[in-house]
Amino acid sequence: MKFKANFIEKPANFQMDDCRIEKVVELSHEDFGRLKITPLADQPFIMESKDCMFHRDGVIHCLLALGQDSDDGVLIDAEKQDYARLAAYVPGMRDIVNAQMDRAADLIIRDGTEKSMSVNWCVSFGELEEQLGLTIREGNGLDSMLQATLERRPEVAAVDMRDGCIELEYHPEYCRRLKEEELPGLRLKELLPLLKGGPIFLCHEEAEQSVLAENLRLLTGAGQEDHAALLNARVSEINETPEGTEVVLTDVAPEELVRFNEAYDAFMEAEQAMGPTMG
Repeated sequence: MKFKANFIEKPANFQMDDCRIEKVVELSHEDFGRLKITPLADQPFIMESKDCMFHRDGVIHCLLALGQDSDDGVLIDAEKQDYARLAAYVPGMRDIVNAQMDRAADLIIRDGTEKSMSVNWCVSFGELEEQLGLTIREGNGLDSMLQATLERRPEVAAVDMRDGCIELEYHPEYCRRLKEEELPGLRLKELLPLLKGGPIFLCHEEAEQSVLAENLRLLTGAGQEDHAALLNARVSEINETPEGTEVVLTDVAPEELVRFNEAYDAFMEAEQAMGPTMG
Protein backbone atom coordinates (compact mmCIF):
# COMPACT_ATOMS: atom_id res chain seq x y z
CA MET A 1 0.00 0.00 0.00
CA LYS A 2 1.43 3.37 -1.07
CA PHE A 3 0.79 6.76 0.48
CA LYS A 4 2.64 9.94 1.42
CA ALA A 5 3.76 10.96 4.91
CA ASN A 6 5.95 13.68 6.41
CA PHE A 7 8.59 11.93 8.53
CA ILE A 8 10.29 14.00 11.24
CA GLU A 9 13.80 13.16 12.39
CA LYS A 10 13.95 12.20 16.07
CA PRO A 11 10.46 13.45 16.95
CA ALA A 12 10.02 14.52 20.55
CA ASN A 13 6.38 13.40 20.56
CA PHE A 14 3.32 13.18 18.36
CA GLN A 15 1.07 15.28 20.54
CA MET A 16 -1.18 17.67 18.59
CA ASP A 17 -1.10 21.40 19.29
CA ASP A 18 -4.22 23.51 19.85
CA CYS A 19 -4.38 26.18 17.17
CA ARG A 20 -6.76 28.77 15.78
CA ILE A 21 -6.67 30.18 12.26
CA GLU A 22 -6.57 33.97 12.32
CA LYS A 23 -6.09 34.56 8.61
CA VAL A 24 -6.22 32.69 5.30
CA VAL A 25 -3.99 33.52 2.34
CA GLU A 26 -4.56 32.08 -1.15
CA LEU A 27 -1.26 31.45 -2.94
CA SER A 28 -0.65 30.86 -6.61
CA HIS A 29 0.40 27.41 -7.77
CA GLU A 30 4.02 28.59 -8.02
CA ASP A 31 4.09 30.30 -4.60
CA PHE A 32 2.44 27.36 -2.84
CA GLY A 33 4.90 24.96 -4.46
CA ARG A 34 7.78 27.20 -3.35
CA LEU A 35 6.46 27.16 0.23
CA LYS A 36 6.30 23.36 0.25
CA ILE A 37 9.76 22.89 -1.27
CA THR A 38 11.61 25.64 0.65
CA PRO A 39 9.58 26.34 3.80
CA LEU A 40 12.50 28.11 5.52
CA ALA A 41 12.79 30.75 2.80
CA ASP A 42 11.50 34.25 3.55
CA GLN A 43 7.95 34.72 2.27
CA PRO A 44 6.36 38.11 1.45
CA PHE A 45 2.91 36.96 2.58
CA ILE A 46 4.35 36.01 5.98
CA MET A 47 6.02 39.41 6.32
CA GLU A 48 2.63 41.08 5.72
CA SER A 49 0.78 38.91 8.26
CA LYS A 50 2.98 38.79 11.35
CA ASP A 51 0.36 40.38 13.59
CA CYS A 52 -2.02 37.42 13.16
CA MET A 53 0.51 34.85 14.47
CA PHE A 54 0.98 34.57 18.24
CA HIS A 55 0.59 32.27 21.26
CA ARG A 56 -2.06 32.84 23.91
CA ASP A 57 -3.33 30.58 26.71
CA GLY A 58 -1.68 27.53 25.21
CA VAL A 59 -3.21 28.12 21.76
CA ILE A 60 -1.18 28.80 18.61
CA HIS A 61 -2.91 31.53 16.62
CA CYS A 62 -1.72 30.99 13.09
CA LEU A 63 -1.87 31.81 9.40
CA LEU A 64 -3.25 29.31 6.89
CA ALA A 65 -1.75 29.23 3.41
CA LEU A 66 -3.85 27.54 0.71
CA GLY A 67 -2.85 26.81 -2.86
CA GLN A 68 -5.28 28.07 -5.50
CA ASP A 69 -5.42 24.67 -7.20
CA SER A 70 -4.73 22.51 -4.16
CA ASP A 71 -6.89 20.93 -1.45
CA ASP A 72 -3.99 20.98 1.01
CA GLY A 73 -2.83 23.77 3.29
CA VAL A 74 0.03 24.85 5.53
CA LEU A 75 -0.53 26.22 9.04
CA ILE A 76 2.16 28.74 9.93
CA ASP A 77 3.41 30.48 13.07
CA ALA A 78 6.39 32.59 12.02
CA GLU A 79 7.20 33.66 15.59
CA LYS A 80 7.93 37.20 14.33
CA GLN A 81 10.22 35.89 11.59
CA ASP A 82 9.77 36.19 7.81
CA TYR A 83 9.60 32.45 7.22
CA ALA A 84 7.57 29.49 8.47
CA ARG A 85 9.46 28.88 11.71
CA LEU A 86 6.66 26.65 12.99
CA ALA A 87 4.52 24.95 10.38
CA ALA A 88 2.20 22.01 9.83
CA TYR A 89 1.26 20.61 6.42
CA VAL A 90 -2.40 19.49 6.48
CA PRO A 91 -3.75 17.38 3.57
CA GLY A 92 -7.36 18.23 2.66
CA MET A 93 -7.28 21.49 4.62
CA ARG A 94 -9.45 23.31 2.10
CA ASP A 95 -12.24 20.77 2.61
CA ILE A 96 -11.93 21.22 6.37
CA VAL A 97 -12.28 24.99 6.07
CA ASN A 98 -15.17 24.70 3.59
CA ALA A 99 -16.99 22.37 5.99
CA GLN A 100 -16.60 24.97 8.74
CA MET A 101 -17.96 27.66 6.40
CA ASP A 102 -20.99 25.46 5.65
CA ARG A 103 -21.52 24.90 9.37
CA ALA A 104 -21.40 28.64 10.04
CA ALA A 105 -23.78 29.35 7.14
CA ASP A 106 -26.21 26.72 8.45
CA LEU A 107 -26.22 28.35 11.89
CA ILE A 108 -26.66 31.88 10.54
CA ILE A 109 -29.47 30.94 8.15
CA ARG A 110 -31.30 28.72 10.61
CA ASP A 111 -31.33 31.40 13.31
CA GLY A 112 -32.25 34.18 10.90
CA THR A 113 -35.06 32.46 9.03
CA GLU A 114 -36.58 31.09 12.24
CA LYS A 115 -36.29 34.16 14.47
CA SER A 116 -36.38 37.26 12.27
CA MET A 117 -39.61 39.24 12.08
CA SER A 118 -38.47 40.67 8.73
CA VAL A 119 -36.19 39.68 5.87
CA ASN A 120 -33.18 41.31 7.56
CA TRP A 121 -30.80 39.67 10.02
CA CYS A 122 -27.47 40.59 11.59
CA VAL A 123 -24.83 38.38 13.23
CA SER A 124 -21.73 39.79 14.90
CA PHE A 125 -18.28 38.35 14.29
CA GLY A 126 -18.06 37.84 18.05
CA GLU A 127 -21.10 35.56 18.07
CA LEU A 128 -19.51 33.25 15.52
CA GLU A 129 -16.26 33.18 17.44
CA GLU A 130 -18.08 32.35 20.67
CA GLN A 131 -20.35 29.66 19.19
CA LEU A 132 -18.06 28.07 16.60
CA GLY A 133 -14.54 29.23 17.41
CA LEU A 134 -14.48 30.83 13.96
CA THR A 135 -12.41 34.02 13.68
CA ILE A 136 -14.03 36.34 11.14
CA ARG A 137 -12.38 39.71 10.61
CA GLU A 138 -12.66 42.11 7.71
CA GLY A 139 -9.91 41.22 5.24
CA ASN A 140 -8.68 38.05 6.97
CA GLY A 141 -9.68 35.74 4.11
CA LEU A 142 -12.19 33.81 6.18
CA ASP A 143 -14.65 36.68 5.73
CA SER A 144 -14.68 36.38 1.93
CA MET A 145 -14.93 32.58 2.12
CA LEU A 146 -17.95 32.80 4.44
CA GLN A 147 -19.57 35.51 2.30
CA ALA A 148 -19.18 33.36 -0.82
CA THR A 149 -20.71 30.39 1.02
CA LEU A 150 -23.70 32.46 2.17
CA GLU A 151 -24.25 33.97 -1.30
CA ARG A 152 -24.59 30.47 -2.76
CA ARG A 153 -27.47 29.61 -0.39
CA PRO A 154 -30.98 29.92 -1.88
CA GLU A 155 -32.36 31.56 1.28
CA VAL A 156 -30.01 34.54 1.00
CA ALA A 157 -30.79 37.54 -1.20
CA ALA A 158 -27.81 39.71 -0.18
CA VAL A 159 -24.83 39.68 2.20
CA ASP A 160 -22.71 42.53 3.47
CA MET A 161 -19.90 42.47 6.05
CA ARG A 162 -18.95 45.66 7.86
CA ASP A 163 -18.41 47.12 11.32
CA GLY A 164 -17.89 43.68 12.84
CA CYS A 165 -21.22 42.31 11.62
CA ILE A 166 -22.61 40.10 8.91
CA GLU A 167 -25.76 41.75 7.55
CA LEU A 168 -28.08 39.49 5.58
CA GLU A 169 -31.24 39.91 3.60
CA TYR A 170 -33.34 36.77 3.14
CA HIS A 171 -35.91 35.96 0.51
CA PRO A 172 -39.29 36.42 2.27
CA GLU A 173 -40.58 32.93 1.47
CA TYR A 174 -37.86 31.40 3.70
CA CYS A 175 -38.65 33.52 6.76
CA ARG A 176 -40.84 31.34 8.97
CA ARG A 177 -42.18 34.03 11.29
CA LEU A 178 -42.88 36.38 8.43
CA LYS A 179 -44.64 33.63 6.54
CA GLU A 180 -46.58 32.03 9.39
CA GLU A 181 -47.34 34.91 11.74
CA GLU A 182 -47.04 38.17 9.87
CA LEU A 183 -48.54 37.39 6.48
CA PRO A 184 -52.21 36.94 7.51
CA GLY A 185 -52.38 40.55 8.71
CA LEU A 186 -49.73 42.09 6.50
CA ARG A 187 -50.81 44.55 3.82
CA LEU A 188 -49.09 44.74 0.46
CA LYS A 189 -47.85 48.31 1.01
CA GLU A 190 -46.04 47.11 4.15
CA LEU A 191 -44.45 44.11 2.43
CA LEU A 192 -43.57 45.84 -0.83
CA PRO A 193 -40.36 47.54 0.45
CA LEU A 194 -39.10 44.14 1.66
CA LEU A 195 -39.60 42.38 -1.66
CA LYS A 196 -36.34 42.53 -3.56
CA GLY A 197 -34.80 40.50 -6.34
CA GLY A 198 -37.06 39.32 -9.02
CA PRO A 199 -39.17 38.84 -10.83
CA ILE A 200 -41.93 39.18 -8.22
CA PHE A 201 -45.54 38.64 -9.28
CA LEU A 202 -48.58 39.92 -7.35
CA CYS A 203 -51.43 37.47 -7.88
CA HIS A 204 -55.04 36.88 -6.87
CA GLU A 205 -56.79 33.52 -6.81
CA GLU A 206 -59.69 34.90 -8.86
CA ALA A 207 -57.66 36.99 -11.33
CA GLU A 208 -56.07 35.71 -14.50
CA GLN A 209 -53.60 38.57 -14.59
CA SER A 210 -50.71 39.27 -12.25
CA VAL A 211 -48.94 42.53 -11.49
CA LEU A 212 -45.18 42.98 -11.43
CA ALA A 213 -44.16 44.35 -8.04
CA GLU A 214 -41.53 46.49 -9.73
CA ASN A 215 -44.22 48.35 -11.68
CA LEU A 216 -46.23 49.03 -8.55
CA ARG A 217 -43.19 50.62 -6.87
CA LEU A 218 -43.20 53.33 -9.56
CA LEU A 219 -46.43 54.84 -8.28
CA THR A 220 -46.21 58.47 -7.16
CA GLY A 221 -48.49 60.05 -4.57
CA ALA A 222 -51.45 60.48 -6.94
CA GLY A 223 -51.01 56.97 -8.31
CA GLN A 224 -50.88 55.51 -4.83
CA GLU A 225 -54.20 57.15 -4.01
CA ASP A 226 -55.76 55.87 -7.22
CA HIS A 227 -54.61 52.30 -6.51
CA ALA A 228 -55.02 52.40 -2.73
CA ALA A 229 -57.26 49.31 -2.79
CA LEU A 230 -54.45 47.26 -4.33
CA LEU A 231 -51.81 48.63 -1.97
CA ASN A 232 -54.06 47.87 1.02
CA ALA A 233 -54.65 44.27 -0.08
CA ARG A 234 -53.66 41.64 2.43
CA VAL A 235 -50.96 39.08 1.68
CA SER A 236 -52.15 35.50 2.17
CA GLU A 237 -49.03 33.60 1.10
CA ILE A 238 -45.68 33.84 -0.66
CA ASN A 239 -44.54 31.07 -2.98
CA GLU A 240 -41.36 30.42 -4.91
CA THR A 241 -41.99 29.28 -8.49
CA PRO A 242 -39.66 28.57 -11.44
CA GLU A 243 -40.74 31.91 -12.95
CA GLY A 244 -40.08 33.94 -9.78
CA THR A 245 -41.62 34.84 -6.42
CA GLU A 246 -45.43 34.74 -6.29
CA VAL A 247 -47.23 36.93 -3.73
CA VAL A 248 -50.88 35.97 -3.36
CA LEU A 249 -53.26 38.81 -2.40
CA THR A 250 -56.64 38.74 -0.71
CA ASP A 251 -59.15 41.26 0.64
CA VAL A 252 -59.13 43.11 -2.70
CA ALA A 253 -61.26 42.84 -5.83
CA PRO A 254 -59.42 40.88 -8.55
CA GLU A 255 -60.36 43.63 -11.01
CA GLU A 256 -57.91 45.94 -9.23
CA LEU A 257 -54.99 43.99 -10.70
CA VAL A 258 -56.45 44.34 -14.19
CA ARG A 259 -57.11 48.04 -13.66
CA PHE A 260 -53.56 48.67 -12.55
CA ASN A 261 -52.08 46.84 -15.54
CA GLU A 262 -54.26 48.85 -17.91
CA ALA A 263 -53.20 52.10 -16.27
CA TYR A 264 -49.55 51.08 -16.39
CA ASP A 265 -49.75 50.13 -20.07
CA ALA A 266 -51.36 53.49 -20.86
CA PHE A 267 -48.63 55.28 -18.92
CA MET A 268 -45.88 53.46 -20.82
CA GLU A 269 -47.52 54.25 -24.15
CA ALA A 270 -47.65 57.92 -23.24
CA GLU A 271 -43.99 57.86 -22.19
CA GLN A 272 -42.96 56.30 -25.49
CA ALA A 273 -44.99 58.82 -27.45
CA MET A 274 -43.18 61.67 -25.73
CA GLY A 275 -39.82 60.23 -26.74
CA PRO A 276 -36.56 60.53 -24.80
CA THR A 277 -36.29 63.36 -22.30
CA MET A 278 -33.35 65.11 -20.81
CA GLY A 279 -32.24 63.76 -17.43
